[in-house]
Amino acid sequence: MNKLTKVGLTALATTLVSSASFAGELSVSGSAALSYTGLNTNSNTNPWAMGDSVKFNGGGDLDNGMTVSVYYELDGGTFDDYNLKLGMGDTGTLSFSGNSSSGSGVDKLKDIVPNAYSAVYEATDGTDSGLIDITGNNQAGQWGYDVSVAGVDLSASYNPEPGDHNTAETGYALVYGGLMDGLELSAGYFDDGEQAENETFGVKYTMGSITAGYQITNVDYEAQASTDQDASHYGISIAVNEDFSVSAGRQEIEYDGAADDEVNSGVMASYTMGSISIGGGFNTMESKGGSATAKDVEASILNIAFSF
Repeated sequence: MNKLTKVGLTALATTLVSSASFAGELSVSGSAALSYTGLNTNSNTNPWAMGDSVKFNGGGDLDNGMTVSVYYELDGGTFDDYNLKLGMGDTGTLSFSGNSSSGSGVDKLKDIVPNAYSAVYEATDGTDSGLIDITGNNQAGQWGYDVSVAGVDLSASYNPEPGDHNTAETGYALVYGGLMDGLELSAGYFDDGEQAENETFGVKYTMGSITAGYQITNVDYEAQASTDQDASHYGISIAVNEDFSVSAGRQEIEYDGAADDEVNSGVMASYTMGSISIGGGFNTMESKGGSATAKDVEASILNIAFSF
């Protein structure tokens, strides 16, 4: 652990200890899911799988008016996501991630394009972020800070030593929803400190049961400009009723110097019956990585989850 992280943890611990009493509560929830992912490119792989997750949420109030919350997720028998947050009222929320990411900074802008179950690139191009290709921002030891000022939600993240390299990662996000009812504007920036910078801008509008979104993202690589990426992602989701939703979307990625644009598109649906939820759809990908000779990928997705 580097010196900066040690100092930060010491300051946070001092704030917590300075409060005389702490009445905490703990809640436990979880889920088990059966999933099917059928790909036209890997017929020799079993498409069926099962997953499970147990989540622990703890927290309480301090004497000085602040709040503390802690989160742990046990996924497949391993604690793979955990963080600590200090709520400081109007001053904002300070968070520290022991694993995964703090959820602050540009993480706030992942997948702002609405979908009924999962994004159009799920199970096809292997990228699970609407920000295309963030090289980092998911390492242990990330700090986050979130605050609302004059109707604007501001968020920042900082990782002094990400783990895969020694240069600090920084991320920022801004979300504004005060222009008109149902309209949300966003902008974000991320620098992995080593090889790539990422800028993203988005707009989302909800009218009744219909939500539409549009997001553009640019990834600039310092060492190889020929691999820079520009993407546009748009989609619409409709809540047919309280239990059933459908969506459709499309993402186009332009690679500098590539012959073609990669295109991801798909349709999704989800249905909830009490503690059971069913989600799935069909996604396709053309010209992976901008290659004119890449084989098109088709993915059929189904997930049945039971929550408790």
